[in-house]
Amino acid sequence: MLASCLVLWLFAPGRAHAQVSSIDKPAFGIERFWLEPGPGGFLAGTDARVLEPSSMHVAAMATLMNRPIVLTQLVGGEEASVPVRIRLGYEVAVARGISQRLQLGVALPIVAAQDGDRLQGIGLSEESLDPVALGDTRLHAKLSLQEEPSARLGYGLSLGLRLPTGNENHFAGEAGLVVSWSLLADYQGEGWRVAAKAGLRLRTTEVILLSPARAHANELVGTFAGEYRHPRYPLGAILEYSKVRGDDGGPSPGEARVGLAAYLLDRATLKIATARGTSPGEVGSPAWRVMTIFEYSGR
Repeated sequence: MLASCLVLWLFAPGRAHAQVSSIDKPAFGIERFWLEPGPGGFLAGTDARVLEPSSMHVAAMATLMNRPIVLTQLVGGEEASVPVRIRLGYEVAVARGISQRLQLGVALPIVAAQDGDRLQGIGLSEESLDPVALGDTRLHAKLSLQEEPSARLGYGLSLGLRLPTGNENHFAGEAGLVVSWSLLADYQGEGWRVAAKAGLRLRTTEVILLSPARAHANELVGTFAGEYRHPRYPLGAILEYSKVRGDDGGPSPGEARVGLAAYLLDRATLKIATARGTSPGEVGSPAWRVMTIFEYSGR
């Protein structure tokens, strides 16, 4: 059977508490790199700074991905199916400062348009891919561990909870809760800053689609980002790289991004970026991506 000869880009099974074996729905989302609510963001990366108490931060993102999932035949490596060929997604993220060291946030994604084979033609399901789908709601908390907010070196902790509110039938939602935490560190110089994020995602429901030996389970996640701001003009340049490492060699996409930032007035920023997956064939490593992010901070 063709289905038994496909590589689903998933690796060894993980150790989640429950397991779902599905022949008619993916039960996982293809977006591996999430926008984190609050200030200090690059593209998917963020620094360790938090909002002042009672301050608000709003971000709106649009992202267009090409071929984030490709199935190939095990023998010969020929392309067998493209479950998601193109996807346009929107996301709104809102954060509020709670104290000098704590902020809380929420992110709401939606798939506005997508096209692809879904699971058709490989003997699993002939249901068509829905062009519009809801994504999983994400709750975030960021804790600054730096006593002096104006210090050049910052470090903190980020906590996340992904709720299974999205459409798991069409690569937009997870089968269960996803709990995540990350360590954050950054350094700010004159007109430039760098930041690193490293953490863990824990799936409460492990997902198997084609082979029990290749499952979506827990993940290590890391991002390194840098930004340079022009000293005379309200413009900046952003470089960023993110990598996911799946449990026991599970799905491990990587993505490199480059972008420009325009600082509008004192509280608004517009970012335009392009990206490319660095792990061809992995879930969530697109052939290319373009994205825009608008951010505003205020009280």
